[in-house]
Amino acid sequence: MKKLFFLLAVAMLMTATSCSTTKSAAQSTTAENYRLGTYTAIIPCSLFDADKAVRAMSKRAKFLEMARHNKYNHIEYLYRDFYDNKLSITIWDTADGATKIQIRVGKLGDKKSSEEILVAIDEELRVDGYPR
Repeated sequence: MKKLFFLLAVAMLMTATSCSTTKSAAQSTTAENYRLGTYTAIIPCSLFDADKAVRAMSKRAKFLEMARHNKYNHIEYLYRDFYDNKLSITIWDTADGATKIQIRVGKLGDKKSSEEILVAIDEELRVDGYPR
């Protein structure tokens, strides 16, 4: 009986934390999804332009860059904010010329903060003239 209660509680927790957003937080992004503490979206720009926007956003937000790993088709960033929260951003080059972004704030994730970061990245892209 205890195992059944535990499994039911875990299933309810997983269902509560794995919701999808229906409206777009940023103007030019598509396929936004918040699942298990990680926020993902598709940005209509190249990997290079997304990299510039993420760096500009982090500079404007005064995040402390802990690590950045540039790979062939994706870039991983690790930042710390003023309150010593960890922020992880990963961007991938997709086959159609867009960029997929993945944002995770803290250990468990924070949907509102992730949306605000995505909106800030979108604003940086619109300064550069995206979407084209």
